[in-house]
Amino acid sequence: MNSKINKIIEYLTKLQGIGPRQATRLALDLASWNKMDLKDFGDALRDMRNGPIFCRQCFNFAENELCSVCSNPKRDKFKIAVVEKITDINAVEQTGIYDGVYHVLGGAISPSNGQNGLKISELIKRVHMLSNEPGITSDNIEIIAATSPNTYGETTAIYLTEKLKPLGVRVTRLAQGLSAGSSIEYSDEVTLSHALKHRR
Repeated sequence: MNSKINKIIEYLTKLQGIGPRQATRLALDLASWNKMDLKDFGDALRDMRNGPIFCRQCFNFAENELCSVCSNPKRDKFKIAVVEKITDINAVEQTGIYDGVYHVLGGAISPSNGQNGLKISELIKRVHMLSNEPGITSDNIEIIAATSPNTYGETTAIYLTEKLKPLGVRVTRLAQGLSAGSSIEYSDEVTLSHALKHRR
């Protein structure tokens, strides 16, 4: 096969979940694009060289200091859904019923890494700042532990509850209905909507 195509295939296989066969199909599809689309795609990739910008408040992707959710005055900033990954935000947003904001942990507690790299201390600091706003008490703040219903997600949710309990905030968990061992990212909209509405 053409050496240029082989180079594209090589890079595509570095993407998570993309094997050689799928990478080949994608590379051949790219080869059929017109020059303008390929240029725009290349420009978009070049723009990523400096790395994505993360929201300074919730660690979602952002164009500026704050992401589109955190900068939206219509969102309830005193209701925070704590998720493991940025892709979990997309899943919750697709339900169309959640009006709060988010906090991306960057993973879940695991035996191998423990809490390393997780944005737990940032969450606690954020809750402290919210509870110190004029006219606001800890009772006005709800933290939704929206971690996946698997061993690591449950462990993380329990740990968050213990860490946040002394602050006096309300900590809730997504309701039953999500399949045990599954991931928030791959939950369907109806099931996730039910889990949000009936959180406890």
